[in-house]
Amino acid sequence: MGIIDKTTYKLSCAACSTSETSSVLDKGSNWSGSWWQGGTSFSLFNTQWSEGGKQEPDLKFATCKKCAAPAKVETT
Repeated sequence: MGIIDKTTYKLSCAACSTSETSSVLDKGSNWSGSWWQGGTSFSLFNTQWSEGGKQEPDLKFATCKKCAAPAKVETT
């Protein structure tokens, strides 16, 4: 099983200058097809994701754990 695709999320908080980066992976093989993870974990931000599976998961919201401000989201 290998990595087919990857989306990297950078979350940042303007209120307290916190930032963190993590990636969501699409794994699979020729035998099983591809399967997206259900999201990724951040230690400095609270996040809620839509389910993964055949579709790339969607980040519904992210807030800073330190000050509860909404996070700025950048993807690559």
